[in-house]
Amino acid sequence: MTAKDLLNRGVDLARKRDCAGAIAIFNTVIAYLPNYAKAYYNRGCAHYAMDNYGTAIEDFSWAIHLLPQYASAYLNRGNAQRKLRHWDAALEDFERGIQLAPLSTRGYCNRGLLRLDLGDHAGAVRDFDYALKLQPHFPRTYLWRGVAWLQCGESQFAINDLNRALALNPHCADAFNHRGLAYLYQVDYKRSLDDFNQAIALNEGFVDAYSNRAKARTELGDYAGAMKDYCTALRLDPALPEIHPRTLPQLQNVLQDCPAPGKFALLNNRGNARAALGDSEGALDDYTEALRISPKAYVYHNRALVQLYSHRYEMAAADFSEVIRLEPCCADAFSNRSSARHHLGNLAGALQDVNQAIELTPSLANAYAQRGRIQVDLHQYQAAMADFDQALSLQPDAAQTFNERSVLRFRLKDVEGALADVNRALELQPQFPDAYINRSLIRFDRGDRSGALSDIVLVMKLNQTA
Repeated sequence: MTAKDLLNRGVDLARKRDCAGAIAIFNTVIAYLPNYAKAYYNRGCAHYAMDNYGTAIEDFSWAIHLLPQYASAYLNRGNAQRKLRHWDAALEDFERGIQLAPLSTRGYCNRGLLRLDLGDHAGAVRDFDYALKLQPHFPRTYLWRGVAWLQCGESQFAINDLNRALALNPHCADAFNHRGLAYLYQVDYKRSLDDFNQAIALNEGFVDAYSNRAKARTELGDYAGAMKDYCTALRLDPALPEIHPRTLPQLQNVLQDCPAPGKFALLNNRGNARAALGDSEGALDDYTEALRISPKAYVYHNRALVQLYSHRYEMAAADFSEVIRLEPCCADAFSNRSSARHHLGNLAGALQDVNQAIELTPSLANAYAQRGRIQVDLHQYQAAMADFDQALSLQPDAAQTFNERSVLRFRLKDVEGALADVNRALELQPQFPDAYINRSLIRFDRGDRSGALSDIVLVMKLNQTA
């Protein structure tokens, strides 16, 4: 048996995924022929397949030393450098490989994937363009270019490429997943959901597809389904190992190649779903666990809102304070901390916070409504009325604010104005117990006892079904 025959036997074993057996044969070949570049190259490929990237680089380097024009060795060494995040070395190898083999589809694809890693999305598109001119029927190149277009914010171009990828390979779960993302960005939630469903049908362990489907379900108001998907993703792979390209990072921009941030994003999103379902304790648990991983301002804000709605005002105020420390120009945090302080009886602090919120964002309707509530407690009724008016001019569909202005008008003896406001509140939000109670008082004052009684009955029915 010649050295070439022995080498071919090793290559055959590697193709059958017996990389350890292949390496043993390549070792034998190299022992007999220490200057045989192909033996080093193939041993490097076997080490690469076993994730031994450092050893693979050594073998590819020996192959290049022995055969300096070995284009495939440069390209594969570039792949190993990329796996180790040696970005500059990888780019240098890819460019040398392309220079030596300018018609290499693989060279342009590899450099395009590296450019995706580096955030050079336009450059990645150009490389995939070259690759497709050389080999126009390679489905994964359409997939990768679709991903690059998606990163460029060109969702329709992405959909066009992903359609081609799926026409060539209709069983590609990655293509369905990324096309689902493109539809998600186009606010076409039905098609988005259909694609994520198909991706999961093709690959039941597809963590990113579950995470992305949860986003689509959230947008469609299916919070229970979203929470189920987030839980499935966490159960399948709590550490979220490296999967290229990542999809949750496109949503959170913090998940690049790092297990902890991946879990962090899922915990935060599952917390959002639980909060929407009224599971305050579950939401608080998820937010707290996410904050242990990464103390992000928006997670503090999410947790603070749940604390506020759960009447845990001191804890809510503390979390809003942390948001303000991290993001001093967050008007929402000042407005919401004002609400917490208001409930705690700190009217001066509440007024100071809400004034700061309005100074930061003069169009923040909730801040004017909040200041109106404070002004009512300070007996500054005209100032309160002006704030409610301003809030409603900015947000004319705010049922809560109409009801609050109705209460103030009733206090100021403007009974007809109060009735008009509370009726408008109930038009906007028919299941609004506080508004029915308010209207019953107004109707009773006007002598409409039958109407007042009917409102009380409605409140009792609502409370029974709540």
